[in-house]
Amino acid sequence: MPLSAVVTGAALTLSGGIPAMAADSSAAAGNDEANTETASLKTATVKVSDTETARITRKATAKATARITKKVKATAKVTAWSTRTAKATRTVTVTTSASSYDGAVAQARSAAKKKAHERAKAAAIAAAKKQAVAKSKQKAKHRAVEKAERLGRVKFGAKIVSDAAKKKGTPYVYGATGPNAFDCSGYVGYVLRQAGVTHLNRTSSGLVSDTKKVSKRAKKKGDLVFFSSGGHVYHVGIYAGDGKIWHAPKPGSSVKKETIWTSSYSVGRVKV
Repeated sequence: MPLSAVVTGAALTLSGGIPAMAADSSAAAGNDEANTETASLKTATVKVSDTETARITRKATAKATARITKKVKATAKVTAWSTRTAKATRTVTVTTSASSYDGAVAQARSAAKKKAHERAKAAAIAAAKKQAVAKSKQKAKHRAVEKAERLGRVKFGAKIVSDAAKKKGTPYVYGATGPNAFDCSGYVGYVLRQAGVTHLNRTSSGLVSDTKKVSKRAKKKGDLVFFSSGGHVYHVGIYAGDGKIWHAPKPGSSVKKETIWTSSYSVGRVKV
């Protein structure tokens, strides 16, 4: 990417006793001249300061891994760009000799100005580049972590739903926890354990405390759907997407996927 630099200021100091008209009116400063003669040559020393500004854009790539459970993890790679501006000032002193003092001053001033400009520009570019790289690395790392967590949650939800579907047709038996029969909470607990979640309560109402409440609109695959009446949770299922859940309904039935039949429910996301 092309680099750009803009001169933002300059300061000039002359050493010796040169007339005011010999100083550069566009650069700043001082009137400290040294005028000596050596074999008919005039010697002059000039000090010049120059300030440069550089605006640099750089990119960095970061990788992050999020482990949702011992059985579910996700890795994300993200590239981020960052633009930073830096300013640098450099001062250069140059001594030259010429046949006339004015000529020596002009040569010294020209050489010093060029060197100060080049050094200030290089310093500004280096500083801006360093800042831009550091910032883009920071942004990339932060975004990679967030992306890995999102991907991990998606992968976790997909595994939950996949494992739930594997038990389709398993009969409902009150108090059963699988693998050959289930009640509603026993079924949910069994499926979650297959994905590596072990810290679970046994009952539907107990499972509420194992989750973080989310809005109905924000529910994702793998979230738990709690059905309640009069403030009491009486049933739980696993959200399968598209308004449906996997659950073990009631005695005489078996595990199946079914459309949510009521608005009297809440959603919880499993804490892992």
